Amino acid sequence: ARTTAMGFTPEQRAAIDDRAGSALLAAAAGSGKTAVMVERFVEAVLRDEVAVGSVLALTFTEKAAGELRERLRRRLTALGEIERAREAEAAWIGTIHGFCARVLRARPLTAGLDPRFTVLDEPAARRLAERAYETALEGWAAASGAAALDVAAAYGPALRDLVLAAHETQRSRGQTHPRLPIPPPRPQPDPA
Repeated sequence: ARTTAMGFTPEQRAAIDDRAGSALLAAAAGSGKTAVMVERFVEAVLRDEVAVGSVLALTFTEKAAGELRERLRRRLTALGEIERAREAEAAWIGTIHGFCARVLRARPLTAGLDPRFTVLDEPAARRLAERAYETALEGWAAASGAAALDVAAAYGPALRDLVLAAHETQRSRGQTHPRLPIPPPRPQPDPA
């Protein structure tokens, strides 16, 4: 693609120049998303006189957020904006879960949370889900006996994956305590 004098394509330049409000920047890996976000951020601060602490920049991963913060700091430093480069260290740059945790930590009691709450990282959440599955499976097997063991044995380890995927789907739909409907019992098939 043709680039402008600053090294951005016309599409990238348009994304940088359109700072009237919020924007979602979605593009393939290696397409220059971070560079565009940095330049958009810098121009909002320097041209539009937006405070560094008034810009919210969210990425998908902590690694990407760290990269964005570092490149923003370097860009502001290169432009001689040392104080603003320092401010970038405390800027609202992160992931959506990190942003939400930061907001909730500012007013945990207002949100009805214990001020000592923590956000689970992916491995801890996975371990917790697997423990909950094992507990539920044991309870189900104890309550339903041989029939439950037969179903669990028929599915094998895939049963855990099915249950956890169903739970995750329900949670992503906003259910805080997901429950799958249990179908009514059906009559036993005629042995004949």
